[in-house]
Amino acid sequence: MLLYLRDLVRGTLAIAGAEFALLRRFPRIWLAILAVGVVPALYSLIYLSSVWDPNGHTSELPVGIVNEDQGIHYMGRQANVGAELSQTLIERQSFGFRPLNNPEEARQAVRRGELAFALLIPPNFSANAVPGIERGAGELVIYTSEGNNYSSAGLARRFASEIGHQVNEMLNEQRWSLVLDTASSSQDRLTQLRRAMAQLHDGAHTLATGSQRYRDAASQVGEGFKEVNAGIRTLESHLPPPADLKALKQGAQQLSAGQRELGSGLAQLGNGLDQLDGGAGQLLAGARQMQTETESLWLVGERVSAGAGQLADGAEQLQQGLKQARAANRQALAGNKQLVSGSAALEGGVGQLTDGLQTLGEGVHKMSAKLPADKQLDEFSDAGVQLAHGAQRLLMGIQTIEAALPKSITRLEGNASGLAESVAPQVQVEAPVANNGVAFIPNMVSVALWIGAVMAGYLFNMSLVLHDHGHYPRLAKAVGKMAVPVLVVLLQVALVELTLLFVLSVHTPRAGALGVTMALAAVVFLAVLSAVVQVFGDFGRILTVLLLTLQLSAGGGVLPVELSAGFFRAVHDWLPFSWVVQAFRAVLFGAYDNGWGHACAMVVLSGVVAVALMALFGRWVRVGLDEYQPTVKL
Repeated sequence: MLLYLRDLVRGTLAIAGAEFALLRRFPRIWLAILAVGVVPALYSLIYLSSVWDPNGHTSELPVGIVNEDQGIHYMGRQANVGAELSQTLIERQSFGFRPLNNPEEARQAVRRGELAFALLIPPNFSANAVPGIERGAGELVIYTSEGNNYSSAGLARRFASEIGHQVNEMLNEQRWSLVLDTASSSQDRLTQLRRAMAQLHDGAHTLATGSQRYRDAASQVGEGFKEVNAGIRTLESHLPPPADLKALKQGAQQLSAGQRELGSGLAQLGNGLDQLDGGAGQLLAGARQMQTETESLWLVGERVSAGAGQLADGAEQLQQGLKQARAANRQALAGNKQLVSGSAALEGGVGQLTDGLQTLGEGVHKMSAKLPADKQLDEFSDAGVQLAHGAQRLLMGIQTIEAALPKSITRLEGNASGLAESVAPQVQVEAPVANNGVAFIPNMVSVALWIGAVMAGYLFNMSLVLHDHGHYPRLAKAVGKMAVPVLVVLLQVALVELTLLFVLSVHTPRAGALGVTMALAAVVFLAVLSAVVQVFGDFGRILTVLLLTLQLSAGGGVLPVELSAGFFRAVHDWLPFSWVVQAFRAVLFGAYDNGWGHACAMVVLSGVVAVALMALFGRWVRVGLDEYQPTVKL
């Protein structure tokens, strides 16, 4: 074992010395080494500077806008979303927007490559978008040509998503503004409605109370009218007929006339009594005279005188009777006068009574004809009951509405823009990357170092060894042959790091670790490439190109490997490129939880495996000093 290690060290140094001797024998090879050393740095500079900050130049990308939107008058407002959108996009200058008038003109400009893509806003855009009747009613057309430039088409797709979000946000803000205004006015209307309902409730309560009273009153009125109907019909049936009233009136008139005739007769009787009283006086005087004068007659004088005395007494009695008759007649005349006036009054009263009874009869008849029938009175009473029931139901309905009405409308907090976009996802970024160019460093520097290793390996014939060195261990040959190319790739690493730090101004707190990572990557790439060439000969040179392609596809440098096909995911962990990219990301960004050491260990393991394969299966060709020359000669 000690002998093997001694031969290994001696052989490695001897073969490495022979390789360095080539630099003295062929001094122009230094120019090739310098050229090869600069290539990875130039490659990195050219590519990374081209993709350093593409988002900062999107304003130079020509994009057409054709706005044909005719707007809409919606809910008392005039809206033209197309015009607002066009103005906003042009002001933001996220792309180099160019207003155009004709959609076909814009399409032709896109097809000719004059425009990256075009935004076409149709005439009915606002009319379809503002009401929001159905999802996606407002259509915007993003017209692009993938064949002209696939990346531009990708930007157009991303722009379509962003513009859709922007327009929806704009519309939502306007809708929420309308909602807030409506809610505010609705609160006022609700207050007015509740006030009106309170008044309506009071009115309905009053109506219900009044209708109950009306119901009771209607019932009483109905019953009263029935009694009135019965009384009037009874009164009408007992009123005297007009003929009897006429006869009564005529009788009163006849009584008054007879009373007046009786007064005339009594007056005549009084006159007769006066005459009789005068005659009686005369008779008394004559009888007394005859009594006196006949008293002296002979023979018959006594009898005649007695008879004249009786006659005188009778005349005196007659005179007394006449006095009484005259007094009675006077009383009769006075009474008759009273009777005459009473009979006149009676006549007038009877006339008025008969006329009044006749008028009363006519009025009662008319009243009887006008009074409602008992059926109508029953309907009137029932209507009062129904009115009271309806008023009670109205009151209950109003109370139900009052109970259902909210005390207030809960007003949404915030403003229209906040309600339109109330969710703002916050992306918490671990291992932040400064820009797009820095993000490409792990992948593109790895490619540059691979290319540099390929070119460094091509400077020297990795299969040639001197006859004097043919007996050394195969591992010594493998390590010794890599001595000078390793210095070349380390020169490349130095130039690349200087380019990153001082030309591209990449800021990294671990510049030393970055240099170590690139050095390990360059040496390991060189070992892998040398192993491929040693094992497969000249065909291995083709394999190096294919291997680079495979590693670009499966290394996860641009896209996550999980998005690749199954074969690429399977070989991802077995490729040195994958671990180099991971090591770069760890040292530059602190990615993979700062797992830089683990990634570097896997890179070193890849290099060890490559050197072992080269030692085990390498094809070594022994030549003399004259044939021991570099591949490139200047």
